[in-house]
Amino acid sequence: MLSNKSGCRWACYNWKLGRILFMENSIIRITILVDKGTDIVEFVYKPLDIDFMWRSPFPLYGQGFPETIHGKPGKFMDYYPGGWQECFPNAGAPCEYKGADLGLHGEVAVLPWEYQIIESSKDILKIKFWVRTVRTPFYLEKTLTIEEGSASMKIEETVVNEAGEKMDFLWGHHPAFGEPFLDESCRINIQCENVEICPGDGISFTNLKQGTGRWPEVEGIDGKPVDLSKVPPPDAKISDVIFLSGLKEGKYEIINQRSSLGFRFEFPHKIFKYIWYWRIARGSFGYPWYGRTYNLALEPFSGKAILSEAVKNNYQLTLDPGQSMSVDLLVTAFRV
Repeated sequence: MLSNKSGCRWACYNWKLGRILFMENSIIRITILVDKGTDIVEFVYKPLDIDFMWRSPFPLYGQGFPETIHGKPGKFMDYYPGGWQECFPNAGAPCEYKGADLGLHGEVAVLPWEYQIIESSKDILKIKFWVRTVRTPFYLEKTLTIEEGSASMKIEETVVNEAGEKMDFLWGHHPAFGEPFLDESCRINIQCENVEICPGDGISFTNLKQGTGRWPEVEGIDGKPVDLSKVPPPDAKISDVIFLSGLKEGKYEIINQRSSLGFRFEFPHKIFKYIWYWRIARGSFGYPWYGRTYNLALEPFSGKAILSEAVKNNYQLTLDPGQSMSVDLLVTAFRV
């Protein structure tokens, strides 16, 4: 049952896919899969009944204790519900680090977390979540806070190196946006300088020329400029992964001009120095999307590529034994 009938409230239910926790106030509702990485699979702006989050074609079902594997996306992709994942201590493709095989996007997105209600009243709700990684010696905790009358959610996070040796890691957040919020009227506001277009996979289609450029206009494969701040329509038949860097501030906005609804993500850009820009408009063919998805993700990350490559190129984050690192994030739904 809900903790309150009005104002800030929460509830947690045990279903076949594990514990599902709901946080809400009179303006927003957030649905969290506690036993699946604390994935946020729903972030609803209640006055318009619009969910920002994208849902993948894969069903929500229980996974038991997952194994992260080397070489293939494996269970991350099999159990990927869309929405918003925490990625740690790896980001991107599987790799090996200090003898440990790390799967796609690391460990914490496929592990069950624990939670505790820190404060619960009609005016404010604070819930702490925490997890220990299995293949690496990290402890990660985060506290999510909402207040009545506010369309914001605050996230306070800390990672601790519990090893007796120095440990490297990549850290990021992977929110994916979809319909009905996402459409071709959406515009992206980011204060950044550099754009790096990643090479395609040979079966998906991109309209961008591989290489580097400046935000927001880059060169298309036809030689014409492409404005990356404009979201393509669902039938554009494109699929791209783009790294944005040279951030002037830790913030981005996506604004739907038809509904006059926006989503803002604020983060410390001295730690999350990149934004990974992933967009598909029914142009990713073969496994896993088969030309059927329309989604866009803007993902604050501490680096690009994968942990093993980050260590080689010195853009990893590092903690000494017993050392910790903390960050504050803020996401807000807003009208324009």
